Amino acid sequence: MIQVGEVLDKYELLERVGQGGMAVVYRGLDRSLKRTVAVKVLHRHLADSREARDRFEREAHAVAKLRHDNILEIYAYGGVDSVESYIVTEFIDGVTLKQFITDHPLAFPELGAMIVLQIARALAHAHAAGILHRDVKPENVMIRSDGVVKLTDFGISQMVDLQRLTVTGQLLGSPAYMAPEHVEGQPLDFRTDVFACGTVLYQLTTGKLPFEGKNPHEILKRIAECKFPDPRQVNPRIGNELGKIILRCMARLPDERYPSVGELVAALERYLTGSGLGPAAAELGRFFQAPASYEMALTQRLVDHLSRAGAQQLHTDRVAALHTLDRVLTLDPAHEPTLRALAQLSSRQRWRRAALVGFGVVAVTAGALALRAVLARAPAAAPPPDAAAVALVAVDARPTPVPMIVVDAAPIAVDAAAAIAANAVDAREALTRPDRPPPREVDAGVAPPATVPVTVRLWPPSSEIKVGDGPWQRWPGGEGTVDAVDGGVPVTVRAERCYESESRVVRRADAGKKLLISLPTLPATIIPRCAAPGVQVKVDGRIARLDSPATILFGDTTQTRRSVRVEFTGDRLDVQQVEVGCAETGLEVTCALP
Repeated sequence: MIQVGEVLDKYELLERVGQGGMAVVYRGLDRSLKRTVAVKVLHRHLADSREARDRFEREAHAVAKLRHDNILEIYAYGGVDSVESYIVTEFIDGVTLKQFITDHPLAFPELGAMIVLQIARALAHAHAAGILHRDVKPENVMIRSDGVVKLTDFGISQMVDLQRLTVTGQLLGSPAYMAPEHVEGQPLDFRTDVFACGTVLYQLTTGKLPFEGKNPHEILKRIAECKFPDPRQVNPRIGNELGKIILRCMARLPDERYPSVGELVAALERYLTGSGLGPAAAELGRFFQAPASYEMALTQRLVDHLSRAGAQQLHTDRVAALHTLDRVLTLDPAHEPTLRALAQLSSRQRWRRAALVGFGVVAVTAGALALRAVLARAPAAAPPPDAAAVALVAVDARPTPVPMIVVDAAPIAVDAAAAIAANAVDAREALTRPDRPPPREVDAGVAPPATVPVTVRLWPPSSEIKVGDGPWQRWPGGEGTVDAVDGGVPVTVRAERCYESESRVVRRADAGKKLLISLPTLPATIIPRCAAPGVQVKVDGRIARLDSPATILFGDTTQTRRSVRVEFTGDRLDVQQVEVGCAETGLEVTCALP
């Protein structure tokens, strides 16, 4: 085995950073260009294998054609005339996705969707060049220290005949992520990578693989049958829309999947936009910088956005509203506005009383049986062929067991089911006729609900706040009260140019505590420049690109200015400390190297 300190051509091996079945990866130094690189060296016991060397060469040729932010960049290949076969790539300062999810399982399906979106964008670029990856899995995805997702290891990629769009399948790759046609040795095409994306998305959102077994043979058999638990039942937080995306990716027949990775990209973008999240790259940058604090804030962001979206859908598409509001209840089971919105699906008080008694005071199993009984009392009119199915399913595995029903093949919490069971006749009509008009409004003579004062503290204290449709105002010392009512009061907070604005819903449940609304500090950018040849640069401790903006994060701190270290490495070292302010963009830092 090659030892640390050896030199391959002009590449000095500084540190061993990883190992796979085919190769060992080293952090190295390009002695001529004075930059840090990754050197992937084929195992010596495989060096005499023509097939192994061909695979290595194929990876080099495949990746050399690709230039994409989410694909590992290749610099050089040594193999034809070299004693050692090796590939030189950019060095990723970070961890594999497999490592990350092992140490920090994802608490929100939305995070898994954002990560797979980046992978899918990389694959779309590769597919456009006629390259099929064939080994998409978390071990082959790197998370750079600044949160950028990088797809790696095209070692068993295959050049696709763009006329036929297929290749002959060989059983190469990781069994757990293979598509059925791959297992069966059938022709492969780009939809094989779509299946792998679905498998990775399933794993990231449920915390387990769809196909498991005692040995590879058993796993391959289950993949060939393509039978696995519905992800929406494994993790109810996934919801109907994302669940359908996963299931379409993982359809047994390629013709039933997304016809291209580009369509998967579009579907994930629609889902994330509908969840109220910003661009995936920016969101992931914030998440990977501080996972715990990001996840703490994400619950409230999702609840606020989805509850508003679900309330609007009640007037246009009741089935979609049920699924949206159920996502809210998986995040906040006691969310009063959502429970009230679901209750509006019923207009018959006697059924509402029966449902609330059936679900509010009996045990989990008894509650499920009550729902069965209520639904059974509804007239058995035959639904149209495209009607949403309603069926009772098992209790899910959440810490607090909650009975579930299935609507349109997706599980819905019993809290939502109570609103359906409150009037089974109307429920059937609502599920099969989403174009029905909304229920009548409450009589105008009913007294408005009582208000409850909620103390709100703003950071920074100079922020302006807008309560409901009222005017913008500043509170002395950044603290004041909001009169919360049933359903909550929307507030928006903004500050000077250094801070992002933020929208929240202040609810009655917030009474009795100080509700802190802290605005995140906007990032800055620095552009490192250097005319000297072969210079590598680090900004704020992370590898950056010359002549490209490097993002400087401030987080949720009180800082509005930072001292940032910019390190140029060439034939000698040039280190500069520069001051940068929040939201400052385009600050150029030029090296002092000859």
